[in-house]
Amino acid sequence: MNYEPADIVIYVKDKGTVLKEKSLVAYEETSGKILAVGTEAAEFAGKGGEILVCSPLRRGKVADYIAAAALFQELFRKAVGRKTLSKPPVALCAPEGMTEVEKRALEEVIRQAGAREILICDVPMEDFLEKAEEKYSRYKVAIGITKEEPDRYVAEGLEEIRHFAGTAGISMDRLEELWKGGVM
Repeated sequence: MNYEPADIVIYVKDKGTVLKEKSLVAYEETSGKILAVGTEAAEFAGKGGEILVCSPLRRGKVADYIAAAALFQELFRKAVGRKTLSKPPVALCAPEGMTEVEKRALEEVIRQAGAREILICDVPMEDFLEKAEEKYSRYKVAIGITKEEPDRYVAEGLEEIRHFAGTAGISMDRLEELWKGGVM
């Protein structure tokens, strides 16, 4: 697994926070069959064989549409059940800085998971929930994509820069010069 997974928190009106899971999917490499999602998928990591574990979200954005759809379908089922809330309106508290295309991809994944209407908010879930009763009362489910350890996002970004520099023939010394010179 190359990337640290995001945390997905699902809040259901009148029930509170009902689920907190990692954005992970474990699947068989040859068949593509999904074996586990969320925190359960982490148990498969490092076991080798034909089982792969991936994080279909990168910095909260959809990186693998099929795996992300499977992840959210299962998490949605765990959180709200199949019959409890059929196709509820969902508020999605997405990481800030997402482009419109990235928001649409996430919206489609959530729609495929079972939401009929989706509101994408650029605010942290805590802020959303504070205003939920007065401003967003019709949204029965809120999904937050968070990162409990934001320094991991920075580490992932730096690793991407280091990798790109290496493939582009930029030495680590030059990369350090760029960093110290304020170019980065």
